[in-house]
Amino acid sequence: MNRHPLRHINTFWLALVAVVLVTLALNPEWVSRESIADLLSGLGAGALGVYIAMSLSRAVLLIPCTPFVLAGGITFPEIPVAILIISLTGVVVGGYLVYSFPSLGDYDEYLEQKYPEKIARLKVHMHGPWSFWIMVGWSFFPLVPTDVICYVAGMTGLRYRKLALALLVGSIPLVTVYIFVGSEIGLWLRV
Repeated sequence: MNRHPLRHINTFWLALVAVVLVTLALNPEWVSRESIADLLSGLGAGALGVYIAMSLSRAVLLIPCTPFVLAGGITFPEIPVAILIISLTGVVVGGYLVYSFPSLGDYDEYLEQKYPEKIARLKVHMHGPWSFWIMVGWSFFPLVPTDVICYVAGMTGLRYRKLALALLVGSIPLVTVYIFVGSEIGLWLRV
């Protein structure tokens, strides 16, 4: 019997998204340009601190960084470089947590059960001369979980500095695009 605590995480997030969408459909005035602009401008000075804390801790909750990067661009369109630095720091911190503490919350068992073929394939390739570029490509491609490459890098004994550099090189283009898109949305909402 599978008693893994994370086995229902996708169901939880899907249910949460469904509740939010139904709530917004029943209250369309909440998503008007004016109401969103009022919300964003009313966040105050502490909003950046909350954003930093959430960006650095999202990996513990198994939340992808994409929503946080977009939210940062939308909320703080006037400081895209700061959002880039915060987001990339969050990616590296999240990678470090999975690399160094994979058994935290039985996350290693979760990854092994969910992605056994990918993990087996990566274990073979992580000792080759192309391991750095495999990690860069893996972190660049948005449809694969970056946690898997961090987990395998930790299992195979790759140096963390090599992994962190690969995560940064692979993440910079996507994070930059997400921040640009979020900033444009944020500026449009405030016009």
